[in-house]
Amino acid sequence: MQPKAKTYRFRATSSAGLFESRNCLFILAINWLLQGMRGMDAKELGFRLLLLALMAGLAAWLLAGLLGLSGLTALALGLVIGHTLNFLLNGQLWVVLRYCPGYRQDPARLAASISVLLDDVARQSWLSEAVLMGSTVTRLETPRSRADIDLRLIFPPGLGGWLRTNLYLLRLRFLAACRGLPLDLYAYEHPAVLRRFDQDEPLGIILDREVRLKRGFANRRLVWLR
Repeated sequence: MQPKAKTYRFRATSSAGLFESRNCLFILAINWLLQGMRGMDAKELGFRLLLLALMAGLAAWLLAGLLGLSGLTALALGLVIGHTLNFLLNGQLWVVLRYCPGYRQDPARLAASISVLLDDVARQSWLSEAVLMGSTVTRLETPRSRADIDLRLIFPPGLGGWLRTNLYLLRLRFLAACRGLPLDLYAYEHPAVLRRFDQDEPLGIILDREVRLKRGFANRRLVWLR
């Protein structure tokens, strides 16, 4: 079966499409370049850029020291290496591969992985709000072979909440990359950001410790997952 076309927009959550593509290599290249940054809030984007700078700087230092490359050459190659490592280890590679022919997931394995993931999120006592979105909310036991896992977290307040959430995103994405799971994961500063998305779809509630989701989305179908 031909995978659906990937639609590109000015922002990931905008309704106006710029263009569509079914070319797997082109989609991979675009996502390597942008790495989902169009859909990130400032708190997540800032951490992503900081991590990129650290990885690129370390790679450039190693290239200059081990291979004797000049500063600009080492920096350029270091940026490419750091950007690629960020894409592979802190990106959404398997989400992108869903748009390639031949991609399939075993639904039973995917369902088991979703259950483990939701349990992991629910155990984070420092986290107040987390939701699952998309068609998977009502198909936890029987996800489609091309389904992804649309997980969204809400940043707790303060510098500690910013750092802890971003490190948790890094851990979840790294594990998903190693396990071949299509985890579409972002964190937002406030639950109101969730209004960017289709309000006709059910919202799967994993955590709502402050009841902001229940109050703020009273007119939307809520599914309590944990």
